[in-house]
Amino acid sequence: MKSQTRSHYERRLEPVLAWLAARPDQDADLYHLAGLACLSPYHFHRVYRAMLGETVAATVQRVRLMRASAELRRDGRTLDQVARRAGYGSTAAFSRAFSAAFGMPPGRYREDRSPDVIYRSKELTMYPVQIASFPGASLAALPHAGDYLQIGATFDRLFMLAGSRNLLRGEPRSFGVYYDDPEQVAAQDLRSEAGLEVAPGVAVDEPLHRLELPAGRCAVLEHTGPYSELESAYAWLFGGWLPASGEQPADFPVFEEYVNDPKTTPPSDLKTRIYLPLAEVKQEAGAV
Repeated sequence: MKSQTRSHYERRLEPVLAWLAARPDQDADLYHLAGLACLSPYHFHRVYRAMLGETVAATVQRVRLMRASAELRRDGRTLDQVARRAGYGSTAAFSRAFSAAFGMPPGRYREDRSPDVIYRSKELTMYPVQIASFPGASLAALPHAGDYLQIGATFDRLFMLAGSRNLLRGEPRSFGVYYDDPEQVAAQDLRSEAGLEVAPGVAVDEPLHRLELPAGRCAVLEHTGPYSELESAYAWLFGGWLPASGEQPADFPVFEEYVNDPKTTPPSDLKTRIYLPLAEVKQEAGAV
């Protein structure tokens, strides 16, 4: 697809992505979405799939199931309530879809993944942390406001914008930068960035902006599993590893690298590298 053509359809689909991100609980009516995009209902789904790499239904299901996994871990909702919020008319249908995505039924997922069980079993000690030299990265970034678990919609928009600007070369690395602690800041006030690596000299036009990840020492923790389970990895990194390491964090927020594609990878196989920038080690006077 030519760059000008992509840019044209990108503008058409922007209000659709915004609508889907803001209303994950509502049914995605074809005629309404086509109207938002100013496209014929006969062609809307083909255009969306060509631009986003998945169907509208797949986007909605992915977002809802990811939210459901977080609710199963943290909320007091019943299984039936979680199923209905995810758009399923019965717990049986929800269980089948959830099992296909996460590799286990939602009831067992809730038992195995609840924060109380994780902390009691000391499962956090299973996260290895390495100190590595991060070479730095120049990103084309798009701000995200709100719940970190909803940043996937911002990544969808980012990759669509990057495609129309010829910024997607090969398999670009994608990163999320997270400015706030979700334990201290209300979900609606959280600030973050969705970014993909680009060459330093490449022009980055609005609404994208350039964001530099600094080179330096980082504590690196690689997590395998759903994004909704990253909370326990952070708890170990900051509550277990950091106090015992003798290290000090640098003056830059934590960031994540997403090693595989959530559109084509089961949640249980998603790999996320968490980078905690570290202060440079100062040698004492007289040290050799």
